[in-house]
Amino acid sequence: MNSRKRISAISAKSGVALIGVASLIALAGCTAPSAEPGPVAAGECNDITFLINNMANPWIATLADGAVAQADELGATLTVQDGANDNATQIAQLQQAIANDTSGILIQSIEADGIVAAVQQANAAGIPVVAVNAGVGDGAELVTYVGVDQSDYGVGLAELAEQALPDGGKVALIQGIVGNPVEVLRTEAIVDTLDKNSSIEIIATVTDNWSNDENLAVVQDLLTRFGPGELDVVIAEGPEIYVGAQYAHSIGRDDVKFIAGDFPNQVYAGIEAGEIYGAVLQDGAEQGKAGVAALCNWLEGNEDAVKQPTDFVELPLVTKENLSEYSTSWDW
Repeated sequence: MNSRKRISAISAKSGVALIGVASLIALAGCTAPSAEPGPVAAGECNDITFLINNMANPWIATLADGAVAQADELGATLTVQDGANDNATQIAQLQQAIANDTSGILIQSIEADGIVAAVQQANAAGIPVVAVNAGVGDGAELVTYVGVDQSDYGVGLAELAEQALPDGGKVALIQGIVGNPVEVLRTEAIVDTLDKNSSIEIIATVTDNWSNDENLAVVQDLLTRFGPGELDVVIAEGPEIYVGAQYAHSIGRDDVKFIAGDFPNQVYAGIEAGEIYGAVLQDGAEQGKAGVAALCNWLEGNEDAVKQPTDFVELPLVTKENLSEYSTSWDW
């Protein structure tokens, strides 16, 4: 995948406007398999809106970057809005997009159920909606969902724990933002998968809100509460675990194995150094591209090119054994 450029607030060439964020850090994706955009009639998919969860999250920035790159390729006008992880803000942005008579909406929901009524307003206005990366609750009509199966993502994290513990052991789970639709599905899948393995026990569940600082704090607490032999694996639902893994290594707690969600440079380096056992890899830029392609296909009448009701991206499991097969160029 080609490296990407930094995109400023407004790109006159492509007609892409980024609202609510000073700039978008454009970063290269990695080599994971992903959904392939179908044919789109160039030049007729105009004035579409992407409602993003939280642009302060570096991985989400790559998601937006992929959408911008696809819109640029198609000559479409794309407005990206940052919900800043606030559901009320995202509802207001969606309602404003409807009032502005946008042609179509992409949404990475902040609260799956909390956004339903606003999406129903878009449905009533005849505006097609594509969910990207995070789903929308029951009752709203979507063209499709583009992204990963977050339940499969959670299963992947659990499977990495099982690989790390062939003889069983004790696990701590670090959740992301509790209640976020991504966190809910990942957590349910991790717990359900490990509950079926009688040799593995989840002995603690905490949250770090996908924050580096909070991850360090909760890992320090876990390592204080559980000495050598009392904790074998820590699963985190995001890449921030590299911070806690580095700390554990620095104090000699190499008895604990760490598992990460997502695959930035820091996780790659952690796996390479032996500080992180493995990671679930998802490609944000490709999800953004595929979302724009799906919406534009729909608007252009190319319904057959849109996978419904879901368009899933694959989720490779990366460990030191297969690390050489993958690359990444974004930072957390």
